[in-house]
Amino acid sequence: MTPESTKRLDNFTDAAFAFAVTLMVVGAGGSAAEGATLESAVASIPSFAIGFAIITLFWFSHVQWRALRGAGDARSLLLTLLLIFIMLIYIVPLRSMALSFAAFLIGDMGAYRGSLGQLFTIYGVGFTAMSALTALLFRDALRNGALLPDKRREATGQAWIWVILAFTGLISAILSSITGAHAFAPFLYATLPVTIGVFAWRWRWE
Repeated sequence: MTPESTKRLDNFTDAAFAFAVTLMVVGAGGSAAEGATLESAVASIPSFAIGFAIITLFWFSHVQWRALRGAGDARSLLLTLLLIFIMLIYIVPLRSMALSFAAFLIGDMGAYRGSLGQLFTIYGVGFTAMSALTALLFRDALRNGALLPDKRREATGQAWIWVILAFTGLISAILSSITGAHAFAPFLYATLPVTIGVFAWRWRWE
């Protein structure tokens, strides 16, 4: 890829992530506008913050990958476009999760009329796909022959971190599909600070 095409691809990626954030805002504001209650509007703030943080996490990982990969090639282009495509689909269950969390905060679980088990399953599949694609991007960065040894260790470490994220999402999606176990599925994501923290502490980055 030429520097010009790389720049245009990164601009397109940034715009797609910005659009995803916009969809989160619209989703968070929709329930408040329809319900016309200050309580529901305030409850949507932390749920939007969580969704915003997740989208930003994937966007920033792409920025880190670009710094390691350089211009890239056709495989890099394909992985990036797949990431954008899945992200624009993933925003739907992410927004639904935010709305259900807002309903939980105000004690009105009846506000979400869908099946929580199916929601957790779809969300877990989307999170797994996004994380797996990000891991593949960092593996793709290793194809950059100009990478110094410490940068290669960084790319490998980042790839393993996203493998941990993908594996956690997969286990959560499987639990969500099991009758009676779906209530425990969201709590698996709470283990990520521990598992990733231990890995980051043990991994020799330099």
